[in-house]
Amino acid sequence: MEIVFLDPATYTAISDHAMRQEILVELFRSAYHEPVTKQAMADSLGIKYPQLVYQLNNHLRDFWDVKEEEKVRGTRMEYIGPANRNAVYLAVGAGGRIFVVDPLAGLFGAVADVGLRCDSCQDDEADNCVRSLESGGLEIGMDDREAQTLERNSRHAPFRPLDLASILAMRHMAAGEVCEIAIPCETCHFLRRRNIITLNPTGKQ
Repeated sequence: MEIVFLDPATYTAISDHAMRQEILVELFRSAYHEPVTKQAMADSLGIKYPQLVYQLNNHLRDFWDVKEEEKVRGTRMEYIGPANRNAVYLAVGAGGRIFVVDPLAGLFGAVADVGLRCDSCQDDEADNCVRSLESGGLEIGMDDREAQTLERNSRHAPFRPLDLASILAMRHMAAGEVCEIAIPCETCHFLRRRNIITLNPTGKQ
């Protein structure tokens, strides 16, 4: 997983729009492994092709890329997929209020209300993931102010992987730095439980 910050205007355009949320969920679900055509997505969603294209081009442009193209009867057919299939998108509002857009988990809204994908994991699973991050070199000494930011968002100790990743990402954002935080997918119980990834006997995706 990676934390990606959203412009507040982009978040607002999604937060209370059911169709845009459904499009993002379908995009990440159907094109996580292989790109799909826009027509196939429209058919899966039960909406008209022009409706889908309008939403993708005008409100959801930050979330997808053209992965492949082919010519069909003189026209160009595009295969699209998530711009970053491992992204969890966050927006930060007044008072340090955190908002999440997580299409794979189907979470859209204030973290205090909808939570984070790590909440679906057992305590020991979350602990193992935190240890994996620490062994990979992630060091986060959280101060009282940062812990209070999480508590204002209804996040309480023991903190879970995405809690820690959110604080570290906000720290870098405040410093004007780009921050990429990777949580290895092969250790992610959320992805494995939803059969988004499967492991072969060697433990690789």
